Amino acid sequence: MNSKCKVQSAKFKTIIMLFVFSVILFTPFVQAQTIKPEPVDVNSSSFRLLICDGPVLPAGVTPPKANYVPCDFKGLMMQIQHFINIAMVGGVIIAILGMTYAGILYISGNPAKIKEAHDIFPSILIGFIVMLSAWFIVYQVINWLTGGNTLSVLLGNP
Repeated sequence: MNSKCKVQSAKFKTIIMLFVFSVILFTPFVQAQTIKPEPVDVNSSSFRLLICDGPVLPAGVTPPKANYVPCDFKGLMMQIQHFINIAMVGGVIIAILGMTYAGILYISGNPAKIKEAHDIFPSILIGFIVMLSAWFIVYQVINWLTGGNTLSVLLGNP
């Protein structure tokens, strides 16, 4: 083992030891939150896999629930957007896992693995930016087609 690897190994061990000691030292001072979380509504349209509820109801017929979404063109576009949002969550998780893998390669100390990590980092970053850009473009097109609230998913409903 050369001196550069020994120095990197010593730095890595020092960082790990500091982390372990800080966890041991500060854990007794951390208090759990006393706020009860809101119950999850599994029938919410944002939680379900399928967005639309049924056929378009004739005039004068009251829908069975307040947020009834008919299966028409707008319902189809909302469904496509919902699937894309689910895919975005998966893409973010994959990007995190890829960055973690590249980080592990980077701190290994092996020059070949460091070179591989240097190749992985830009690829993941470019892929993530392309994924976000594609999502934003598709989101805007679907909003224009359905006449929905622009950026309501990003900014919330005021």
